[in-house]
Amino acid sequence: MTTYTGTGVTLVSWAATWDWGFLVGVGIGLAGLIISFMNFLSNRQFQKRKDQREQEIHELEKRKLNGECYVKD
Repeated sequence: MTTYTGTGVTLVSWAATWDWGFLVGVGIGLAGLIISFMNFLSNRQFQKRKDQREQEIHELEKRKLNGECYVKD
């Protein structure tokens, strides 16, 4: 029992020496980094779709100018 009590007191005193404000700040910073990275991945996917749509419109405009596509203005 004394060993467990000594271990508990040691762990509590070790935890008390930490600067918890710093650790909370680091945690918030890491959470922000993860959110930012996920936002980057999402934006990259939507940008790829936008580029594909713009390329299709560009190809249709080229065909229209070459007279290959009969579309009323």
